[in-house]
This record gives sequence, C-alpha cells and structure tokens, in this order.
Amino acid sequence: MMTFNYDAQHQTALTNYLEQRPGALSLRAVEGYLFGLICSPDGIEPEQWLSELSLNDEALEEHIVFAFLALHHHISEQVFSDQFALPAQAQSSWSEKQQWSQGFLLASQPYYERLVTASEVPQALVEALQMATEQLAFFSLQEQQVAQFCEQSGQEMSAFCDQQLSLANDFAQGYAALIEQVALASGLYNE
Repeated sequence: MMTFNYDAQHQTALTNYLEQRPGALSLRAVEGYLFGLICSPDGIEPEQWLSELSLNDEALEEHIVFAFLALHHHISEQVFSDQFALPAQAQSSWSEKQQWSQGFLLASQPYYERLVTASEVPQALVEALQMATEQLAFFSLQEQQVAQFCEQSGQEMSAFCDQQLSLANDFAQGYAALIEQVALASGLYNE
C-alpha cells in the first residue's frame, strides 16, 4: 500500500510547478480547492481534478502527481478527523487568505448551487450551509471592501479579520459533515 505523507519536498515541488504554469492556481488556492473538493458529495476521480489543477498538462511528471495526491490525502485526513485548519493563518497576507478562499469557491460552487436550490432541503439546513460557505469564502472579498466596512462600522481591521479567520476555521471543522447532511436531505444523493 502506498502512503502519502505530505512534506516540505512536496510543497516545494508543487509551488515550483504551479508557478511555471501560466494560469494555474497558486498553492494556497489549490489547498482551498482540494478542501472544497474533499467536502463535495460528488465522487470526483483524481484524474479529473489533477487535469483541472494542471491545466490539462499531458506531460505531468510522476513526482508532481504524487505531490498533488499527498496534499489531497493530507487535507482529507484533517477534514475527516475534524482537525482541519485553514493553512492561511492570522499572520498570512491578505493575498494568501484570498487565494485559499477563491480556490475553495471554485471547487464548492457547483455542488453548493445544487444543494441550496434543492426544494427538499429544510430551510434551517440551507441557512446553515449558506452561512458556513459565506464564512469560508469571506477572504475572497477584496481587501479594500473589508477595510471600508471596518472603517464605517468603527472596527479595527486586524482584529475583525482575525475573528473572521477564527470563524472560518470553526466552520471548516464541520463543513464536510454539513455537506453530507444537506446532500442526503436534498434527495439528490443516496449515501
């Protein structure tokens, strides 16, 4: 059995690879994308998401494939053990947080739209899903928008953003379970 222990070599290989692919997501965005993908109620084969993340690179080298698989496994283990924390922390730049949120939205939007519009889902679950998704996507906003909001509401931006990141981490802990609950209630999925 092959094990995937995500390490600094994988991170470096992925960072270098993604930086050399014009139009590819950054590593932070890939992390957000994989989180959204792992929480998905749809079974998506590695070949499909590898193709999307590599921009259909037909010469994708084996060590890069293994690095992507190791990162996917690492995030998956965190998600399903309720140990997940956003990789972008308080000291991270706005750009890193934004990239994670944008990657998350890219992966989650297709199933999110189906789930919130399914008529069978109880309103309380729809609202919970909306709130959780909005919180995880908070940093996809432009920094100026948040600064303007903080100025108008008399809040200190750094403290406000720290609070939003803490809330995002709280919602991330149970996001996969929430998606599963909503998906089952939707009648679109059997198990």
